[in-house]
Amino acid sequence: MKKVTQMTKAFETEVVVIGGGIAGVCSAYYLARRGARVVLFERGAVGAQASGVNFGGLRTNGRAEPELPLSLRARAQWQKIETLVGDNCETEITGHVEICDRPEHMAAVEQWAGMAETHGVGAQLLSAADVARRFPWIGTKVLGGCFVAGDGAANPRLVTPVFAIAACKLGVDIREHDAVRTIRHDGGCFQIESESGTGVRAPILVNAAGAWGARLAAQFSEVFPLDVMAPQMVVSEPFARVVTSTVDYPVNGRFFYARQIGRGNLLFGRGPGRADLDLGRARYVPQNLFDASRIAVDVLPFLRGRNFIRTWAGVEGKSPDSLPFLGKSRAIDGLIHAFGFSGHGFQLGPGIGEVVAELALNGRTSTQIEGFDPYRFAKHSGAMGNAPLIQTG
Repeated sequence: MKKVTQMTKAFETEVVVIGGGIAGVCSAYYLARRGARVVLFERGAVGAQASGVNFGGLRTNGRAEPELPLSLRARAQWQKIETLVGDNCETEITGHVEICDRPEHMAAVEQWAGMAETHGVGAQLLSAADVARRFPWIGTKVLGGCFVAGDGAANPRLVTPVFAIAACKLGVDIREHDAVRTIRHDGGCFQIESESGTGVRAPILVNAAGAWGARLAAQFSEVFPLDVMAPQMVVSEPFARVVTSTVDYPVNGRFFYARQIGRGNLLFGRGPGRADLDLGRARYVPQNLFDASRIAVDVLPFLRGRNFIRTWAGVEGKSPDSLPFLGKSRAIDGLIHAFGFSGHGFQLGPGIGEVVAELALNGRTSTQIEGFDPYRFAKHSGAMGNAPLIQTG
């Protein structure tokens, strides 16, 4: 029988964040930098779900236009990450190249690069000869590509915990392994009770619950369409460094992406795994592993004969248009949604944190987030009432 913990007397704070992924932890960090008192609840360990098991890409290249202002804001923070949190988290700005082997893909990339330059991304279009000269390790015959030198990668296993340590130093109260049991709003404040019996009152609540964000929103009869997905990664044995930039390449409607880390291992992904939202667990799909491995050898022929030593998957939430739900609630004053980053939210993390801090403390943000309006699918939904809360991992 599960032990029932008696609630201690509730204490007051300014902001409660639910969810210890990169969105929630960065939100807590940037709120604390501005002097806010913050409590963060996380069912497991910070960065244990999608934020800690993803590809680690820091990509502006190829992003949808609505994401570029937020992505560029985040890029400015990544460029000074060691100053921000006291650790570079194995961040490397090595560039990102998207390669094309079909005329229609090359045309789409050329169109994207033109649009991206209006935002100051720094995209460079490459010919086939350019790709062959700059990236001789790419074996696939291509028509050209697009390169963004300011992109790179970081170690996702390090980033969220390091931001959490930095947030704690600023006074954030991070409560790991303490799921939220109940949430209610009394008309002026949110009242939160956790499994440990902790009670907190706060006028502002940040829903950074990742794949569980829609379930949390449903506690306030707000309905957002969110599917569960499981990005799947593979890593090779280490070998002398060959791959100098992140490379991605669409194959049969799904992108293959790869990078080599400083220790020599090649990390790549493509096919999804399987995720169980109720259990908070993800499993890799063997066939997708084999398919991704074949593509890896086709794109990077020097991998032939190498051993692929490990694979994994993580639980992530995906919106219908692959854009996040980021903004203030229309139904509950003080509720801010920041979830549904659809497999590409890692790079956005510091930008999300700054935007959430602005929304919470200023009521508005200087970054364009109109494309992330949580209510953009409202015509397709209806109220769900008081659905059971399953707190995020």
